[in-house]
Amino acid sequence: MVAPFDRLRPLLAPWGHLQPQPASDWQGPFPLPAIVEAFYREVGPWGETWHASVGPVGLAINAGGNPVDVPPLHKLWARQDGYAWSRNPDNPIKGWPAHWLVIAQEGANPFILDRNDGSVWFDMAGRGNFNDPNRFADDLPTALGAIATVANALAALGDDALDDTYELKASSRAQVAHVLAAFTGSEATAQGMLQAWRWYL
Repeated sequence: MVAPFDRLRPLLAPWGHLQPQPASDWQGPFPLPAIVEAFYREVGPWGETWHASVGPVGLAINAGGNPVDVPPLHKLWARQDGYAWSRNPDNPIKGWPAHWLVIAQEGANPFILDRNDGSVWFDMAGRGNFNDPNRFADDLPTALGAIATVANALAALGDDALDDTYELKASSRAQVAHVLAAFTGSEATAQGMLQAWRWYL
């Protein structure tokens, strides 16, 4: 399922300024995938500018734990550092497939776009490699829409989402899964995405 960009925009809006960005902002060595180009043109995660020397920081989607960061387009290629290459693109990291593109990060955990088929995958950092990711979504708009849907549902619950030990309540997880199922159109799909993401597992 491809979520229309007009559906995605209001889901992402609470998490930072949105601004259309041209494909010419892309700094990478290969053509920008069409779906990524359309996402930045139609939605455009830009974020706030806290320091002029740093520029816009992109979106920080608070879905529990580390925020999911979605950079502006001119910083997307630099975000491949530590995944596709180390310190500079002339030092590729062995084992990273050339058709993978990190499109968002939860801390050091990457959400990866497979440029061959448009699917999005999630993997955990700290294992020495990223060769066993979980399939998260069939396409980029669905992936980012799902992340934002979870964050918005969690925000709506507020402090009541957690128990006295600051653990997520079972009822809160069920509510978030219910809202995500409404977005995806399937309870099974929603549960599968949360499992792939290892969300509060």
